[in-house]
Amino acid sequence: MDAPLAAKSGHQGTAMALAPLGHVLYSRILRHNPKNPQWRNRDRFILSNGHASILQYALLYLNGYGLELDDLKQFRQFGSATPGHPEVGHTAGVEVTTGPLGQGFANAVGMAIAERNLRARFGSVACDHHTFVIAGDGCFMEGISHEAASLAGHLKLDHLICIFDDNGITIDGSTSLSCSDDVAKRFSSYGWNVMQLGEIADDLDSLEDALITARSNVGAPTLCILKSHIGNPSPDFTDSHEAHGNPFNAGHVAATKKIIGIPDESFWAPKELVTAIRENAATRGAELSANYDADIASMSE
Repeated sequence: MDAPLAAKSGHQGTAMALAPLGHVLYSRILRHNPKNPQWRNRDRFILSNGHASILQYALLYLNGYGLELDDLKQFRQFGSATPGHPEVGHTAGVEVTTGPLGQGFANAVGMAIAERNLRARFGSVACDHHTFVIAGDGCFMEGISHEAASLAGHLKLDHLICIFDDNGITIDGSTSLSCSDDVAKRFSSYGWNVMQLGEIADDLDSLEDALITARSNVGAPTLCILKSHIGNPSPDFTDSHEAHGNPFNAGHVAATKKIIGIPDESFWAPKELVTAIRENAATRGAELSANYDADIASMSE
């Protein structure tokens, strides 16, 4: 909330709703190494609804990818490391440039195809990563997502996992204004495995269990349909399109922080908490990389 407030621009609603999911992904699910962002067997993470970029920047900051609070304070400013949409090659930890809705989803399908090709050529020891993508209602309204989803199902890309942020809201209002698709049936017809996660957007352990199950699915890509509430837990804008692209004012931010139970202090981030998250990410990353290197070395023996 603080970054869009400072920038007087941004999309905090989706980031707020998906913060628990983001934490679970980076701390428990994704195989990644902040000390080596280009580690070859890392899981790929793509935020297709790239307008919610502050979510990814906050996660990269917390997990030690090189962003600091000063970078978050420069959100959406010219020349900063935290532009309005994620940009590959500009910010460590960003896999592809996203923003045009549906594009990141199609990028994820392409990356899953690349992983399949590498695994076929060099074996699963050398290449066995997954591609995770978060996509929203707007992504699935775009034609590019239909084409890419069809291809992914046809190719049975079982190392591809899409989390559908099903909040029923667009920047104009309810999705019912412009769309009445049954996304689950559509993806099922494409040959995807569809998981209905329900109302677990704030339940860390349930999110972890669901994503572990999704990772274990074989024979088809997986769509995890997650019911979320844009702007949650704002007392003023939860489930409102006003949370989509309108930065909260200082009063709205203060009221939301009171509900969360944190101080009304701009860019509040306890050092002990940040340090603990970074140490966990660094330890996990080092272990994953070391195990991978050992497996590769054993192949040449």
